[in-house]
Amino acid sequence: MEVLKTAILLAFIGTGSVEVCHAETRPLNDAERKIISGSYGADLKDPVSAQYRWPDLIIDPAAKGDEVGYCFRVNAKNSYGGYIGFRTIAGTVKRNNGKVVIYSYKAGTSEDAILGDLAERVCRHWGYNLR
Repeated sequence: MEVLKTAILLAFIGTGSVEVCHAETRPLNDAERKIISGSYGADLKDPVSAQYRWPDLIIDPAAKGDEVGYCFRVNAKNSYGGYIGFRTIAGTVKRNNGKVVIYSYKAGTSEDAILGDLAERVCRHWGYNLR
């Protein structure tokens, strides 16, 4: 299982690497938050009640292409209507002229401890410290 976890982590890390001291950061605007929450929230039990914590988007100026890693935290309701607590979510965003236009979920769930740990590790690698 550890080998699988490591392989998945290495695959995600290939998406983008950030050297935090040289990275640029900026807050997401409302439209960008809506794109991400709309994409990720589509699979939630009660997407309207989800609570998000939005860190600044980190962009490595040396990164090539329009896709960069993005991590955030979400507190969503389970099937019983109770909140599960904030969980780290890792994904990627595609940008057009610097603005987020597409979000793709990669890892982080409340039901799978391995994917939750993976999301934390990927996010730290990308420069996000969400705890």
